[in-house]
Amino acid sequence: MQGHYTRPIENDFIGMSIHRVASHAGVSPATVSRAFNAPHLVASATLARVLESADALSFVPNASARTLRTQRSRSLGVVLPTLLNPVFAECLEGIAERARAAGHAIVPLVTEYRTALEREAIEHLMARSVDGVILTVASAGRCASLGRLRQGRVPYVLAYNRHRGQPCVSVDGEAACAEIVRWLVGLGHRRIAMVSGTLSASDRARQRHRGFARAMVAAGLAQAELLEVPFMQAATQALTERLRRASRPTALLCSNDLLALRSLRAAALAGLQVPQQLSVVGFDGIALGEELSPQLSTVVQPSREIGERCVDWLLESLAAGTAPGPESSLSLPYRIRAGESCAAPPARSSSTPTRSTA
Repeated sequence: MQGHYTRPIENDFIGMSIHRVASHAGVSPATVSRAFNAPHLVASATLARVLESADALSFVPNASARTLRTQRSRSLGVVLPTLLNPVFAECLEGIAERARAAGHAIVPLVTEYRTALEREAIEHLMARSVDGVILTVASAGRCASLGRLRQGRVPYVLAYNRHRGQPCVSVDGEAACAEIVRWLVGLGHRRIAMVSGTLSASDRARQRHRGFARAMVAAGLAQAELLEVPFMQAATQALTERLRRASRPTALLCSNDLLALRSLRAAALAGLQVPQQLSVVGFDGIALGEELSPQLSTVVQPSREIGERCVDWLLESLAAGTAPGPESSLSLPYRIRAGESCAAPPARSSSTPTRSTA
């Protein structure tokens, strides 16, 4: 399994001159290009000569040469922001298990939430001639790499992203966060803040924030505070400082469970008891949240199933000779896990923390 993406040094299709292969095989550069991009249009003897020359010159890996002979690599590319978040690791497990059962290998790459690495990952996978790609991008509506896949006629499905113009498998994060706000309001909370990473780095975070803001307005709560912190770095410190103020929120809705875990830590550092003085809700449903004390309240996504359904959809489309279309996007159900980290707000919710354990 690969972690961070690194650019191939010598077997880059674009980086090496196609003319060397053409000269070695005794054909024109156009014929070499056709052999790689439309092998069914090349005479079998000529195709064999091109492939032999490509192998001799290490123009592409042997696996890619086999792809040209069969027109299928029986491999799927997977592009995820990180594997440090258990949500994406669980999704990858679902992808790997389903792909293996269907006789496909996977080529996983990590982008660290950086659009430049998204582009490099896509180019690498296309050079590997993968049959299709499953990916999570920073912004499905603004991702140029998706256009590159369409241009190269590489089928793809988005996991977790939710966009009407793209083939997606996801849950409705906007609706889920609105439901959480209604639940907290029902418990008596009025000062509810949302904790999120940088909104510009994730369309999922923006959608969840829209649900939060919409539900706050619907509840007549004009102050919908957003605590936008770097994705993980310095989150605990920033949250601790906010919770030490007298005007602190009585509930935090976190855009993912890892931020919720840091919110629990920040509450302890600020001398607050959860849920007696502060309620905390996450989003994702990672298994670790169930082992905490107090058990984390959260929105549970079916991450493994998201991965499985992406593979199923992609392979069905490949078998039919079509690309997945946005009209068939799947919205899977989420559920609210009402753990122990939420309760009614204290009678004097504006009181300062009782002690500090920093």
